[in-house]
This record gives sequence, C-alpha cells and structure tokens, in this order.
Amino acid sequence: MLKRWLREWYILSKTQRRGTLVLFVLLVIVLLIKWLYHPLPEKKELYFAQLVIENTVADTSSKTVIKKDSLFFFNPNTIQEDEMKALGFSDKLIRNIINYRNAGGKFHSKESLEKLYAMNDSIYQKIEPYILIDKNETHSFSSENEKRKYSPKSKENYISIELNSADSTQLEQLKGIGKTLSQRIIKYRNRLGGFYSLEQLKEVYGIRDSLYNIITQRNEILIDTSLIKKINLTTADFKTLIRHPYFTKDLVIKILDIQKTKQPFTQEKIKQIMDNDTWDKLKHYLVW
Repeated sequence: MLKRWLREWYILSKTQRRGTLVLFVLLVIVLLIKWLYHPLPEKKELYFAQLVIENTVADTSSKTVIKKDSLFFFNPNTIQEDEMKALGFSDKLIRNIINYRNAGGKFHSKESLEKLYAMNDSIYQKIEPYILIDKNETHSFSSENEKRKYSPKSKENYISIELNSADSTQLEQLKGIGKTLSQRIIKYRNRLGGFYSLEQLKEVYGIRDSLYNIITQRNEILIDTSLIKKINLTTADFKTLIRHPYFTKDLVIKILDIQKTKQPFTQEKIKQIMDNDTWDKLKHYLVW
C-alpha cells in the first residue's frame, strides 16, 4: 500500500506535490490549535457564573425541611403555624393557640397548654417533654398582670366578671355584649352546664372571632369550673343527655345501651364510643 502511494506521489507534478504538502501542514496546524488552545471566559461571564453558583448553594442550605410529626423543642408562646403543623397539631388546635395569643393570653406552664381546648391526650403526651417556657417571659407577663389588676380603672373602661355565675345585667356591661347576646350566652350556658373555657363563647350564635377578641381583650372574664353542673352517665336519661350541645343522638343511644346492659362505665369505655374532639369537650361535664 505504501509503494502504491509513493508511486502515485511521484506521478504528480511538482506543483501538485507542493500544494498537497501545504494542505497537509495546514491540517496538522488546525488540529494542534484545537487540541492545545482552551479560550478563557471573559471576566463578566465568570462573575455571573460564580453568582449563580453561590445563590444556588445559599438557597439549598437555607431551606430547612421539617417533616410532619417531627419532634423538637418549642416555646408555645412563640411557635409558628408551620412548626405546629410539623408537630402534628390539628388545624383547630393551631387556630385556638393563635387566637389565645392574639387575645393577650400567655402559657405560663406546660399544664396551661394541656388545658387548651382541642388539645387531646395523645398529642400532649407526645410533645410534653419538648415544651420549653421562658421563665423570664412569664414573670414579666405576671408582673404586668399584677399592675393591671391593682391599678385604678374606671368601670367604664374595665369590667371583670365570672362567666358561670354572671346574670344578664352583668353580661351586658361587657364591651360588645348587648341584651340579645347576654340572653343567648345564659341560655347556652344552661344547656352546657357551665363554661370551662373562654373559647366556648364562640359557640354562642352571633359571637364571631372579631367580637370574641373585643370581649376578651377589653374585659377580664374569669371562669370558675367548680360551678359546672356535671352529668352522671350511670343515671342520666335520654332527655338529659340529648339536651346537652355536645351529645349526638347516636352517642346517647350508645350510653343508654351501656346502662341497659349494666356494664360499668370507665374512661376507656367512654372514649371508645366517641371521637377525640368530643371527648376533649365532654370530659369536663361527665361523672360516672
């Protein structure tokens, strides 16, 4: 093959051989340039490339993903909504905590969080070891409370009542409460047997969140839970049970069936026949 190529090479004229060599040399030069030369990007291109990389790294490192049902230490007076969801709090419980804080309420102890409406036993037992409350914060709040309690205030600007014993005249003195609402509050209180939480005022027809905030922020409303009239499940009849706002017809029938078969009432048995939300409300009104 080489002999054939050399034979054909010598057949070419001198000019053709010279042109072929030039082309060969040019081809080699082009290949060498392509292999050896790596152009550097301009300074402006380098700057923007570096900026993109830095921003990408910063965005990645700054995003902390909290998985649902995660457990971490938290202060109930400062915890945010997304953190409460991560802990497994229900929407109703989150709303109650936020409304309580917006109304000026403070959690002074772990137990005060446990007593909050819509907090069930399973959630509280899970989060209880992770609750942190700043003692300085609660002390400061208590000091302000004491100042407010003993500072002179006119009756026009400050009303203090006990919700479970107040009559319609006293209720009407509260900011935002008129004759109609005072009568509705008393009627609903009688059906319940008494209030165990301020949040229950929202269950009275006509009291929305905005009015509730006015009532609780501009007045001092106390609740004496010892005045609550409780229902004895072993002796209560259909009329007594169904009259209570938290009892459904289906739940009443289940209770009467237990009475009929003369089974003993226990907390475990009672919790089996109702959901957690119903138990959290009714446990304040039941004896057995």
